[in-house]
Amino acid sequence: MSSWAVDMEKKLDDVEQPAKVERWLKHCIFRVPLRFKMAIGGVSCIYKPQTVSLGPFHHGDKDLKPMEEHKLRAVRHLLHRANCKTTLAELIAAVDEVVDELQDAYMDLGEEWQGKENRGKFLEMMITDGCFLLEVMRTVAAVEEKGSILMAMDYMHGDPVFSKHGIQHMKPFVQRDMLMVENQLPLMLLEKIVAAEEGKAPSTASINFMVLKFLESEDVPEGINLGLHPLDIYRTSLLNAGMKTKGDKQGQRHPQGLLKIKSWMCSCFKAHQQNIHRDRGVETEMGAPRLPRTNNPQRVVPRSAWKLSEAGIRFVPSSTRCLDDIDLDSWTLYMPKLLIDDSTAYKFHNMMVFEAMHVGTRNDVTAYVLFVKDLMDSADDVRLLVKKMILENDLADDNAAVVRLFNDLTRDVYKNRRSQLCRVRDDLEHHYINHRACVNMYEWWAHLRSNYFRSPWTVLALLTAVLFLIGDIVQSVYAVKGYDPKDHGKAKPKMN
Repeated sequence: MSSWAVDMEKKLDDVEQPAKVERWLKHCIFRVPLRFKMAIGGVSCIYKPQTVSLGPFHHGDKDLKPMEEHKLRAVRHLLHRANCKTTLAELIAAVDEVVDELQDAYMDLGEEWQGKENRGKFLEMMITDGCFLLEVMRTVAAVEEKGSILMAMDYMHGDPVFSKHGIQHMKPFVQRDMLMVENQLPLMLLEKIVAAEEGKAPSTASINFMVLKFLESEDVPEGINLGLHPLDIYRTSLLNAGMKTKGDKQGQRHPQGLLKIKSWMCSCFKAHQQNIHRDRGVETEMGAPRLPRTNNPQRVVPRSAWKLSEAGIRFVPSSTRCLDDIDLDSWTLYMPKLLIDDSTAYKFHNMMVFEAMHVGTRNDVTAYVLFVKDLMDSADDVRLLVKKMILENDLADDNAAVVRLFNDLTRDVYKNRRSQLCRVRDDLEHHYINHRACVNMYEWWAHLRSNYFRSPWTVLALLTAVLFLIGDIVQSVYAVKGYDPKDHGKAKPKMN
């Protein structure tokens, strides 16, 4: 065997080492692959921390070095606080117990952080970053809690980070960096530091709550395991499907006018009574074709929010803000309210990358973004969703900026046709098929409203045309009724 063949055989033996394969399932913090960066035009700031490095991937970046001094000050204040029950040596020993798990959390961890010779360097970085994050979150909580003795008093009044003034200006930038997929700290690290500091293990809920409160998450899930890292627990808080109850859905009844006759129209034109059967994941409906649930589901052409509204679909805010709280109930599409601001892009981009990279994580956030993108073809769709309180647009630009935002979010994104929201989209299509007559009536009424009821003048012109038409009909009726065939048969008298 030639030398190059021997070298190749050795490479084949080394390429899939058992120890490396075992760590694949343990990875939960990743470097963003080039394909995701290229999809957004190479704009790396969406994935790059701007203020503080957390973890090894951006440690030592020259733009983030100014914060390293403040990290060490955070460790000093934490250890010298009166209620702290640990020393630096004991804290190092406590974190050293889980150092292998901490290293395994990072995929493609650099060689400078691995091996016995670099164990101390990795531990120092983990402890300083973990203590800094704890001190920032606690200081913010103390400053915002009225009537409490501010923990910020441990620091000088003019402290650039941990004073009341400094933390208020630092908070939004640390929040942003905490949601970067490359800039994560395992929450087990925070758990270990708190346990050493307090002399007893904290509850899982307390760690999750502290992180989510700092990130200003409105819904804190209960009864769940310790999050993998801040981005993971933040994403989980947006997908707490257990809070969703159909009976709690809110919203007004259908509007008056033409919509009142919906039930009568449906009863007149509905071909067959719905009777859905489920068999092996495939849904069929007796008497009417049902879009198949197969391994290769049929591509459903999405309709925009404006088109759906014209077809009689009502948009109503869900009872929760969970992104997966979307449901079609009769003629009403329930969706959670979403605030669109300057933070929306980096939050969703990083959560979507995490879903794509982490084994075992569902693509719920990605499916939601794709679903919303399909609803927004133009600024008119955004305007409608804002009016229906589904979106709250806080961008400095116009409504077209929201359309561009979701177009950027979904560029080169894999579309999983088996997600729960794809089933909602299929149900919308099924609704079109089984209620075609009703949909046609709604679309006719919407067309009439948009073309003839936009202003008093168009309404007046329409009424005038209708009155002239009625006049012509009445005149024709009277002419027909006054016509006598006998008179038509009589000969006209001759003139002499």
